[in-house]
Amino acid sequence: MANTLSPILHIPAELTEHALVLSHPRDVASFAQTCRTARALVYEAHDQHLWRNLFLEQPFDDPRRSVAASAAAGGSTASESVDWKKELQRRVHAMCVIQKIDAHPPQLAAALRALIAIACGAPPMPELSDKSKDLVWLADLTREHSVFDADMSAEDWTPEEQQQRMELWTYIGWRDSVLNADGAGLLETRNASRRFVYDMRNYARENLWGPFLPDKSGHVNWKHVQSIITIIHCNLSDLGDLWSNTRPPTSYDAIRAYSAPGAHQRDPRDWAGVGGTWRRFVCFMDYRDLFSYNFSRRAYNSTFFDDDEFQEATRLIELSLRVTKVVEVASPSGSSNASPKSSPTTSAPTSGPLASSVTPEALQPRPVIHFAGTSRGGNGNESRVRGSVRMTPDGRIRWRFASIYDGHSQWSSEGVQIGNVCSAAGVVGTWTGANHEDGDPAGPFWLWKVEDDHPSHLNK
Repeated sequence: MANTLSPILHIPAELTEHALVLSHPRDVASFAQTCRTARALVYEAHDQHLWRNLFLEQPFDDPRRSVAASAAAGGSTASESVDWKKELQRRVHAMCVIQKIDAHPPQLAAALRALIAIACGAPPMPELSDKSKDLVWLADLTREHSVFDADMSAEDWTPEEQQQRMELWTYIGWRDSVLNADGAGLLETRNASRRFVYDMRNYARENLWGPFLPDKSGHVNWKHVQSIITIIHCNLSDLGDLWSNTRPPTSYDAIRAYSAPGAHQRDPRDWAGVGGTWRRFVCFMDYRDLFSYNFSRRAYNSTFFDDDEFQEATRLIELSLRVTKVVEVASPSGSSNASPKSSPTTSAPTSGPLASSVTPEALQPRPVIHFAGTSRGGNGNESRVRGSVRMTPDGRIRWRFASIYDGHSQWSSEGVQIGNVCSAAGVVGTWTGANHEDGDPAGPFWLWKVEDDHPSHLNK
């Protein structure tokens, strides 16, 4: 019998494309497998008209917003086109893998990497705030398939996959895991986080005395970050209505670029949005408890924090910061061999901080921002602050600063920006003694930017 075309292929290609646009991408792929003509229509067109319209019909942000922001920031050119087919295929593939997460599919690391890139590549926040469709889609996907509920200690999870899942949790998952968790499960998660954060063995030169991997790489340790977020939000919950209007933002959109207050009015030199007014929560154990947990006969006892009488202290600190200097750094290619120099101006960063997951431009170094300011706590305690912001080797944003009393550095802090540059979510990290001596205490902090007229609580 002679081969005949399917009746649908007798209609104009434009109408067929229109019907495909209204279909799920997986159904479009199935249609392309029916015959050569269908495959050519889907995969061999001279333009990406079909793929662009198919992408824009999905619950995703328009990626041209991120491309345009990158171009305006000195990254890729404004005329650079989006590879609509590749971007849609990447998302659909990641979704299909995540749907099978309980079986631990072999492509899991690549899928998690794609989801992280989507989170960090969400369009920058415009001056008139909106909501990111990408972040809502990620939240729904990870919640529906319980991405963050599986046992992280399972032997079949590689260290890379564990770090990736904890990074994605930092952007998307902690709201369900911490804010909306039940009491018993949250208590165990909280105590496990305490065991990690208050373990003084996790602070050494190899991990910069902060939330970084202990391999001298300078890469973020997302387990450490996850534990910090858990501790601080649990402690804030214990405060009840105290300082209730002063909390780190919890919306998904808080991780987007330029979502922090004043981000669109910042000094052009200040790509990280350092200058302005900040709030910081600092948590710590009674030193006798900290010493007992680390150095007594009960050291590192897994039940140490199960005592109902155990408590941490939480302090609110108010900061005012200003940029003092911006220093260029040499590019990885070695094109600039000159010593670092101060720069009066600098381009803002590209739209995504993940060099390995977002854009080639993110591989280029950012200038190092040096800053100074004041820090005020309760009981009239005031110190000077001096620090810097720079990119990590894995393309994240690292904050480092010291608290100075009477001309001497007393405390040092190491933190990581949560999400993209100038994100409202701010910076989480750890503080410890400035001289890193044996027996120095350590604890978690969360730093985020507020409006300059944000109410002060120092006298309350």
